[in-house]
Amino acid sequence: MKNNIEGRNYRPLLRFRLPLVLMLIFVLISPGQPDAAWANVLRAFKPGDKLPVIELPELASGRKIAITPGQDKPSALFFFSINPDFRKKRALALLSELASLAGHYRNRVNIVGIYVEDSGKEVVEEYMKTITVPVTVLYDVNRDVYNRYGIFMMPLIVLADKSGALHEVVPYTYDIKKIVDSNLKFLLGDISEVQLREELKPKINIELSKEEKEYIRRVNYGKVMASRKMYGQAIREFNTAATLMPKQTAAYVELGFVHIVKQDWAEAEKAFKKVLAAEPESDDGVAGLGLALYGKGDVEGAFPKLEMAFIAPKPRLEVILALAEIHEQKKNYEKALRLNKLAISRLMVKISQRWN
Repeated sequence: MKNNIEGRNYRPLLRFRLPLVLMLIFVLISPGQPDAAWANVLRAFKPGDKLPVIELPELASGRKIAITPGQDKPSALFFFSINPDFRKKRALALLSELASLAGHYRNRVNIVGIYVEDSGKEVVEEYMKTITVPVTVLYDVNRDVYNRYGIFMMPLIVLADKSGALHEVVPYTYDIKKIVDSNLKFLLGDISEVQLREELKPKINIELSKEEKEYIRRVNYGKVMASRKMYGQAIREFNTAATLMPKQTAAYVELGFVHIVKQDWAEAEKAFKKVLAAEPESDDGVAGLGLALYGKGDVEGAFPKLEMAFIAPKPRLEVILALAEIHEQKKNYEKALRLNKLAISRLMVKISQRWN
């Protein structure tokens, strides 16, 4: 259903403010900006760049190991943490998925985990005992490699080709195993680039019922009305769509973000709670609820939701801005600066896209 919903996206107009001068200085003094598409998750390298040797202690033994991406094998570097707790489920599940890929490809690929945290080591060690195929996990306790690569979100997989050159960066998503698997097959020469694109092409259900078609029409029309700031009509269309198919979430998502534009935080909260009731893992639902709670002044309730929304494959700009503001309030200035830098990078990409 999601793949059939089309229309112009609109951004909620929130009250969050950026320290623009500080961010612009921070961006301008940064060495070498990578290509725009990569800037949101990996700051230090761009496609085709040779990835450096990684020297870190092994998580289990403490023995220092040097990993060189390439050496005639594709590499998958998995950066992860289990803190805060919302990352734990995704990170450990993905560690198991990568172990199954390691078992499938055996010596044809290098799959390495890099644990980026100064706590929780014992939890990861215990979990690794349940994995049948051993995977090398290194311990980046001081975030040396994390910072060297310029990583902005986790879990994150960095793929390199046989020569050790950066091929792809894959943030967490529900089908991340399929994405990594398909790219590894391509890097191994098992499939062509055309076949890779075909494998990763979203599967669209073209057999739609009359009710489904009307639902899509209402959601699309509501999005057009919202883009024209005709919010009353947009709300009516989204509510009508939700009545037609109450178990679908697209209408509630759009409805919630219209209420955020209107700063009607209570109604936005209701809409996003309906999204999460139907789809607990919805990135839009978590992001919207976090923004709604933050808008109504519930910072403590919003903060964990916004942090969870930040590790989505494509975190909303509003989420990044809200988190930056919260970290500034908490006097976590280093985190606030990193988030502000990411936000200005996203804004610059949008400006560049519009200019082009």
